[in-house]
Amino acid sequence: MNYGIIPPPPHLTGYVRFYWFVEGNLPYVHHAFAYPCPEFIFCYKGHFKYGIEHRKETILTSGIFGQTKTFSRVTLNNDYFGIFGVYLYPQAFLQLFHLPANELSNHYATMSAVLGKDGEMLEDKMMLASNNLQRAKLVSDFLKARLKNVKTEHTAISSAIAAVVDSYHTSSVQALADTNFLSLRQFERRFKELSGFSPKSFLRITRFNSVLNKDFQHQSLTEIGMECGYYDQSHFIHDFQKFSGISPKEYFKKEMLAAAGRGTVEFR
Repeated sequence: MNYGIIPPPPHLTGYVRFYWFVEGNLPYVHHAFAYPCPEFIFCYKGHFKYGIEHRKETILTSGIFGQTKTFSRVTLNNDYFGIFGVYLYPQAFLQLFHLPANELSNHYATMSAVLGKDGEMLEDKMMLASNNLQRAKLVSDFLKARLKNVKTEHTAISSAIAAVVDSYHTSSVQALADTNFLSLRQFERRFKELSGFSPKSFLRITRFNSVLNKDFQHQSLTEIGMECGYYDQSHFIHDFQKFSGISPKEYFKKEMLAAAGRGTVEFR
């Protein structure tokens, strides 16, 4: 399986974390965990199925996946596949498309449903592109054209959201509100529009994500949890199971294949 990451151009680094792609010829199941960032997904080869938690699977097509507080799975049964993804910062939708992030939370939508004809045209171009560098340029050009629409208000909150996504650090909601010179209620309302979640939920999800893909050799679950900001082992296990669908003990098994901080991969 071929997995790669492509950085966005400098003028988009405040909105796009990175582009990614994966190609291969082995049937697999991707168990995706809760994640604080929305993404564009373009399935340019292969036929996929998608299911949330333990619900029945449906056909997966290219579209927009909002930030999520639950786990899901993507299943591929045929021989060859190719997916291109765009990891956005949560605040990008409000800034670039004037769409509050909380309208996308825990939802999937087609490109045309959210972005209209422009989204449909982008999807068509992505399907016809000859390689992933070309796909990255197509998306970059699409987003660059929307920079003129950017809302610059509440940039401090947007910066705080991006900083927590990039590197989780313990902080109280009240401290974040004070930093932005807003009342707690005002801050929570604006934060939810920009991130898709309440500050408390967002911090819980990013704390959980900070655990993934780290090397915790010879450490107990209590030690891992404490290092990542959990007060006790039971709290750590509860959040891990809620956001991933599996226990941390199962996740940290040597034979478990992690998927770049987004869950696990199981080949069939």
